[in-house]
Amino acid sequence: MCRTYAYLRVSTDRQDLENQRLEIASYADRQGLTVDEWLEVEISSRKDVRKRRIEELLGKLRRGDVLVVSEVSRLARSMREVHNIMGDLAAKRVVVHIIKQAMVAKGEGDLTTRILVNSFAMAAEMERELISQRTKNGLARARIQGKKLGNPGLDRINQARQEKAAQDVEHLRGTLAAFLGQGMPQRRMVEELNRLGIRTARGCAWTLCGLQRAMKRLGLGGKG
Repeated sequence: MCRTYAYLRVSTDRQDLENQRLEIASYADRQGLTVDEWLEVEISSRKDVRKRRIEELLGKLRRGDVLVVSEVSRLARSMREVHNIMGDLAAKRVVVHIIKQAMVAKGEGDLTTRILVNSFAMAAEMERELISQRTKNGLARARIQGKKLGNPGLDRINQARQEKAAQDVEHLRGTLAAFLGQGMPQRRMVEELNRLGIRTARGCAWTLCGLQRAMKRLGLGGKG
């Protein structure tokens, strides 16, 4: 049986959370929808997807379910993240209602969804280029000013983190290699991992972003 979920997020303002709830409830009533579960998060958008309960949300959603949000910025903190999340939702054929943008994306084969995902992909690429250029300009300025860049111990810390992350996914090497041997696309791999009850190192359901990070750490490639 298909379910309807509402996702609400604010930084600290409880009143804003209540306003979002009223907005979604009113919209759902107009659309003839009954919200089965509300996921409310009072946390900064700068926190990772786990703390914002995005991985939890994606793990709950099944084919044909409905997701309602007040605006797309509640789901993600960047265009790259929006693109990845919308891609995951489209692959699951989740119907997404974005109230302020007056959009309803109905799944992977839906024209509105394809336009949205492609638009977000283009915006994400532009965003990455702008951030990269600003970073390069900042580093160049610092070098000209004679500033010493970086933390002397940062390389060692990063290496330790990378080794720990690789160890956390090493047990999946055989499974993912078998999937690749079957020519399985990455989105299908996500579905299979979740169907088999295999969880991430943090105990969450798999998402496309999480799978891609794991495959990169293992040095594996595959089709999106």
